[in-house]
Amino acid sequence: MNKCIRGLEIITPLESFRDDIIISGGKIRKIGSEVCNEEIKIEKGKYVVPGLIDIHTHGMGGILVNDVKSVESYEKLTKYYYSHGVTTFIPSTISENVEKLISIAGILNEAKSIGIHLEGPILNPNRAGAHKFFTRFDERILEISKLFKIKRITVAPEILSDRELETLVDNFQVSLGHTDANSDDTRRAIGFGASSVTHLFNAMRPFHHRDPGIIGVSLTSPIYTEVIPDLVHVNEITINIISKLKGNNTILVSDSLQAAGLGEGEFLLYGEKIICNKACFEGNNKLVGSNITLDEGVRRVSKVVGLKEAIKYATYSPASLINIDDIGQISRGYVADLVILDENLNVLMTLKSGSVVFSIFKK
Repeated sequence: MNKCIRGLEIITPLESFRDDIIISGGKIRKIGSEVCNEEIKIEKGKYVVPGLIDIHTHGMGGILVNDVKSVESYEKLTKYYYSHGVTTFIPSTISENVEKLISIAGILNEAKSIGIHLEGPILNPNRAGAHKFFTRFDERILEISKLFKIKRITVAPEILSDRELETLVDNFQVSLGHTDANSDDTRRAIGFGASSVTHLFNAMRPFHHRDPGIIGVSLTSPIYTEVIPDLVHVNEITINIISKLKGNNTILVSDSLQAAGLGEGEFLLYGEKIICNKACFEGNNKLVGSNITLDEGVRRVSKVVGLKEAIKYATYSPASLINIDDIGQISRGYVADLVILDENLNVLMTLKSGSVVFSIFKK
């Protein structure tokens, strides 16, 4: 049994072209024409792209990752991601005490989440952003790394000793964020194996021409850099600079809170009111997160760096960072995680391992 997607423009990290995609056994068996048992041909469809990969997201559709209490809740959350073209996501926690994080990790593990991203609590409180819980190194957090294939953690390297930093790198993919790290702190962390920077430019020491700090080192080293694509956290000129300097090591992340996909409104974070419109704010207009979905981020950034680059930064680049070598591209042998878009880049259909998991069309 095979399935075909016909007549659409295929966007890959390196090129775009029009051809058919042949799917069998949940994988892409061939790019080219073939007689099929089942054909997907969508009149409104224009593009087929790899399934989007969101490696930093705190929730959407009214569900915050920290508040997931059951497998059913996680499955509901997963369906929201599918409806926005995201076929792989790494649930991200906001800072909590270690006991609570271990409990959340247990539920995500039971739900068979591919991974987890701990954004905190090993953060610098002077660069807190939305976070309320802080601690220095705590060995109990290593228990979480044993539960998942992909385990990411955001830390402030300047509050960690060499031994602590090395231990974390041995157990997690370490990202640097919510930090006052200077250039030396950043180079030290990269030397120990830190592989990425969390939401570049946000919640970190600002760039200065005589003290470039974490931003300067990140932009001039091979480390991956996350970018929140709402054009609020960083504007389009800054995104263009990042794209030109970092290329394939640029990763679009939603950094979304539970407000994503629900429009403007008031929500709760740590029991306190936040207001989400262009982004999410608390108190005196303090930026605390995003309410953007990754597909909307791709639409916005495509107008800045072009469609092919925007798709690459939301598919190929994150797949490379998290070391999954059979997603993020449309090529023979890759998992058939695919998204069909219209001419305005709206999601029409999402396929996970070749099966339709979301469609705007009635069956």
